[in-house]
Amino acid sequence: MWATSDGPKIEDFGISERDLAHVPQFIVANHRKGLIVGVYLVAALGLFWLLMSVGGSWPAAVFFTIIVLAAVSVLLLPAAFLAVCAGEQAEQRWLCRRFPALRACLAYQKAVADHRRRSLLSAPPSPGSENWRAISLPAALMITGNMLNKISCGRVTEVNRENAGFDFLVESDGRRLLLRCEPGPNPVSAAVGRELTGALVDFDAEAAFVVAVAEPSQALEDYVSERPITLVNPSQIPQELGMRNEE
Repeated sequence: MWATSDGPKIEDFGISERDLAHVPQFIVANHRKGLIVGVYLVAALGLFWLLMSVGGSWPAAVFFTIIVLAAVSVLLLPAAFLAVCAGEQAEQRWLCRRFPALRACLAYQKAVADHRRRSLLSAPPSPGSENWRAISLPAALMITGNMLNKISCGRVTEVNRENAGFDFLVESDGRRLLLRCEPGPNPVSAAVGRELTGALVDFDAEAAFVVAVAEPSQALEDYVSERPITLVNPSQIPQELGMRNEE
């Protein structure tokens, strides 16, 4: 999640940026679709085995398995969804008992999400990437946060750049990605690459992205040539991060 300067403060919840960045992964919530598909596969295999045992004909067993599954889906799908939801709640309670800071992290993320929704309702339209050269860093963070809010990208956490070296931590499909916003017309310096290199190690991240429209300096290009750091245009964030737009 992300927060502006007038939003929820992480210190008010008794946690740190590192606590927030290292909360345990929710297996059930992150694999909801796969678990529902798994329920269908188990039901299909069980039904197929039963029909094969009775009739002995695999074409007939396949045919009637499809017919029966289609007929009972009106009950099986809601049941599978309810089972997954119950699993999510049970997993969350279990993890909160094992990791005391998790409950505070979840409360902070909920508060930031509520603040984000209120901010989006009152925020002016975001300028296009062609105006990225003229906007301030706070405006760039708001634009990037709004963009991440509109795409399917898992968990998004805004962090303090002074402490972490980047602006957003994105956790999606088991990947941890870092984003750093660099608005303005000046070339992006190699110092940005060095800070992100350290952040990649500190936060165990897979890759880092510098959101900018200005050209990188030659020193930065040389520095990141063999490192997982990429410069991206603001409009290219969904494609570069392998995400899809929900709109």
